[in-house]
Amino acid sequence: MKQKHIESHLSSITREFTNPKIRLEQYPTSVELTASIVSFARDDGDLGPGRTALDLGCGTGMLSFGCALVECDAVLGVDCDPDALSIAQNNAEELEIDVDFVIGKVNDQGFVNDNKEIKSRVRKKGARSRGRPQQTALPSLDPNIPDGLSLRDNCVDTVLTNPPFGTKHNAGIDVRFLKAATRLARRAVYSFHKTSTRDYLLRKISEWGYEARVVAELKFDLPQAYKFHTKKSVDIQVDLIRIQISKQENDNAVDNSLDEPEQTKESIAEMQALGKTD
Repeated sequence: MKQKHIESHLSSITREFTNPKIRLEQYPTSVELTASIVSFARDDGDLGPGRTALDLGCGTGMLSFGCALVECDAVLGVDCDPDALSIAQNNAEELEIDVDFVIGKVNDQGFVNDNKEIKSRVRKKGARSRGRPQQTALPSLDPNIPDGLSLRDNCVDTVLTNPPFGTKHNAGIDVRFLKAATRLARRAVYSFHKTSTRDYLLRKISEWGYEARVVAELKFDLPQAYKFHTKKSVDIQVDLIRIQISKQENDNAVDNSLDEPEQTKESIAEMQALGKTD
């Protein structure tokens, strides 16, 4: 699917948060930005048929839907806000796209609803649900998992994330998102960060043993979403960072003797298990 067609599909759904939460730094992701990033990742071989993807901090689902529109084999969206996931699920039904959405919070040993799993209906593509969409919570399995997300290491090919910048009493959350993304991906990570943090983040990623590069320099147009905002919008300089997850890092988690289709089948099964152990 061409970039302009991705934009056309995404322009019909709800991007905005009904009740944005400042502690989560919730801002809508633009249609144009989503389409351009997803197209870039597809052209680089990180998204598309034969690939699986995870949208970490998915919000209303824009990056998730972009991954689905370029025909990834399976897409998982994770967010800690049930209200945002409700919008995302309604958007999925509007687009008639299959994306799995689950509730999970980075670097938090607890999950919503006191760690109780919420059973979700499995719907065919295009099926409509009545009332508030049901959601699934990631079960709390291992308290020793440092990022708090009960998903297996290297469970998908590519992770995309537009994390909080860590500017509102949430210092360091951007790094925690990034670290979690590198654990979950086995091929690549795409992540947005303020340009002012570039040197620090690239140094930190190198310390983790990964190669990273800035693949795009962007301007985020942040709209007036909160009462304390005095301007209608503010442009923020942002980098899109791509992290290469080396095969050596995944030898303990992925059998590299398997061919690509078999690895894809395994990753889909892991995503459907939603972090459950054998």
